[in-house]
Amino acid sequence: MSSNSGKWMRFRYQILSLVFTLVFAAVIYQSYHLQVLERDQLLAKSREELETSMSLGAVRGEIYDANGERLAASLAVASLSVDTTLLDAEQLLRGRHRDWLRPFCKALGLGEVKTLEKLLRDDPDYLKKEVAARLHPILGLEQNELQEKISSGRQFIWLKRKLEPDETAALEDINLPGLRLTKEYRRVYPNGSLAAHFLGFVGVDGQGLEGLELALDNRLQAHQDEVRVKRDRRGRKMLDKVEGDLSQARGASVVLTIDRRIQYITEKALAKAVTQHRAKSGMALVMRPATGAIVASAVWPSFDPNDYEKTPNSSRRNRILTDPFEPGSTFKVFVVAAALEEGLVSPTTIINAENGAYKVANHIVKDTHSYGDLTVSEVIKLSSNIGALKIGTIVGNNLLYNYLTRFTFGEKTGLAHLPGEASGLLRHPRHWRQLEAANIAFGQGLSVTTLQMVMAMCSLANQGVLMKPYIVEKVLDENGAVLEQYQPQILRQVVSPLTARQVAAMLRMVVMKGGTGTRAEVTGYPVAGKTGTAQKVVRGNKTYTAGKYVSSFLGFAPYHDPQLCVMVVLDEPEDGYYAGTVAAPAFKEIMENALPLLDIPPTEGLGDPVWPIIQRNSGGAPGVVEGQQPTNFIRVRLKKNDRGAKGAITFASLSPEKALTAGAPEPEFIDNALPRLAAPGVMPDLAGLSMRQVLEIMMDYGLDLEYLGSGHVVGQKPEPGQTVASGQPAAVIFER
Repeated sequence: MSSNSGKWMRFRYQILSLVFTLVFAAVIYQSYHLQVLERDQLLAKSREELETSMSLGAVRGEIYDANGERLAASLAVASLSVDTTLLDAEQLLRGRHRDWLRPFCKALGLGEVKTLEKLLRDDPDYLKKEVAARLHPILGLEQNELQEKISSGRQFIWLKRKLEPDETAALEDINLPGLRLTKEYRRVYPNGSLAAHFLGFVGVDGQGLEGLELALDNRLQAHQDEVRVKRDRRGRKMLDKVEGDLSQARGASVVLTIDRRIQYITEKALAKAVTQHRAKSGMALVMRPATGAIVASAVWPSFDPNDYEKTPNSSRRNRILTDPFEPGSTFKVFVVAAALEEGLVSPTTIINAENGAYKVANHIVKDTHSYGDLTVSEVIKLSSNIGALKIGTIVGNNLLYNYLTRFTFGEKTGLAHLPGEASGLLRHPRHWRQLEAANIAFGQGLSVTTLQMVMAMCSLANQGVLMKPYIVEKVLDENGAVLEQYQPQILRQVVSPLTARQVAAMLRMVVMKGGTGTRAEVTGYPVAGKTGTAQKVVRGNKTYTAGKYVSSFLGFAPYHDPQLCVMVVLDEPEDGYYAGTVAAPAFKEIMENALPLLDIPPTEGLGDPVWPIIQRNSGGAPGVVEGQQPTNFIRVRLKKNDRGAKGAITFASLSPEKALTAGAPEPEFIDNALPRLAAPGVMPDLAGLSMRQVLEIMMDYGLDLEYLGSGHVVGQKPEPGQTVASGQPAAVIFER
């Protein structure tokens, strides 16, 4: 072998070695690149090919009333989607989805695959049109609308969510490739519109959109709604290859303080009042004074949260929270409470009502009737505007403002973090002119919400203790174990128990004979309350509209042991507008049906309850002990000059459920019947008396007396004052 030949061989060997070295280096580099640099990306891609997500159909937690009755639940339903790649002509003819041609032929009844291939070549949208044509009569959607969805260019498309059972059954018979029925959960409200404004509603994707469904969304929503599963080469899910817990996720459930039975009673009474008096809208709220628990809440017009999209936003608004209004005469109660608490007036202090007309800053303030001298109690009983503004003047602007804010006027309550709550309008005294201050004293020139008014009245029914309102009682996990328990919460002592009882006695007079709210009285359950008829302000103006009123009644019962506090509000009633006529009867209907459901014993036959006088102790506050030992004392710290010279109240409360005076004397009952007249004599006035009282009075008259109906006397023959003789026919008409 020549030297040249040897050199050439070595050169070829070196070249070959270099090539192998470079190739090996490239392999090493590529391996490093794939296994190190791109490892996470390739693993993710591999997992995407081999795994998929499987929805478990997470179940939203349920909502119950105070007695465990379902107010909101989740129902398993099917939703229809489509994989548009299986309807694409190009992919079916040339791509990996060609195997699906035969199932389409079978479903469409086309026979051979060649027939479908020809149809797809002639019209690439043939399958999309066929699918749309077969689905539109089942889904109730337009064929063009369905075809546009399918042709949108996206691979996954929802055709219709939350199908009805008959739609699901019809779809199961179609068996077209590409269509998929997926289990989801639809929110249902078994009681329809009952408590709809507080419950709210849920969107198509299961998220809370309004009311408690929105406020409690984080608790009601399930936190796990899908797991990762392996799939084979044909894309089928392998349930034996699951990552994670395959059990269905469920959200927490919520128990409310609302009583479904009383909610129904309240809504029925409100609807009746609004319809009968042709009002624009109405509101009613029922609350427990001792705890602040909301028992019922009604808004008219209402809506069905099962089909909320068909209702305009104006009818879905929770007016209890969102719509402030001028309260009118119901507000006088809190002005008088401030004056009593400061010792500036007593229930018997004389106020000159100026014979029904009084000039304030070049404006004439009028009363409905002409009154002269009135006691403070009569100012409330007869609802004198002039009397109220004079009492407000005695209190003074700054001190009155302090008391009103202590009743929470001008503030949001933050009830269950519900959206849209209004604070109302209570301007600072530096903005009050003489006329504005006068208007505020009788409930105009400011705005409040129904919730604020009921809270404030509850404090007077609860011995002066203001409770924080609440509507959620507890939150439960999927096994029923308590996750959160909400307790009654004392906000502050607004006035003393003595003042609260004095005001309650005045409110009792409103409902008794001669008061403005006699139609609110409930047989067996003495009522204390106040009427309010406020003229409405022109929107965007400071003038009042003739003929447009907000009529309301606010009160509690039983008077001696308040269990429920109720407010009824009618906006712009056309068939009558005086609150004692349009709102008080609805209040009565709610109370007389709700209180027996709570096992509250009636006092019928005992007469009217009267509390003994409570004396202040040397410290200026009612001294309260139980078993000679002081109970839990709550000292209220107030701003300077907030309560005049008296300083803060020290109040003893037993518990949030019974924030009352411990060991205080029970109320005694007095017979409020008329004195008996000897027979023969003059026919007495029996109006308003119970059957027992009539029997006792008339037993000495010897009349041939017929009793008609039941309840309290609403009519009689002979008329009061007529001469009667023994054996004479007579009749007494009773009505509940």
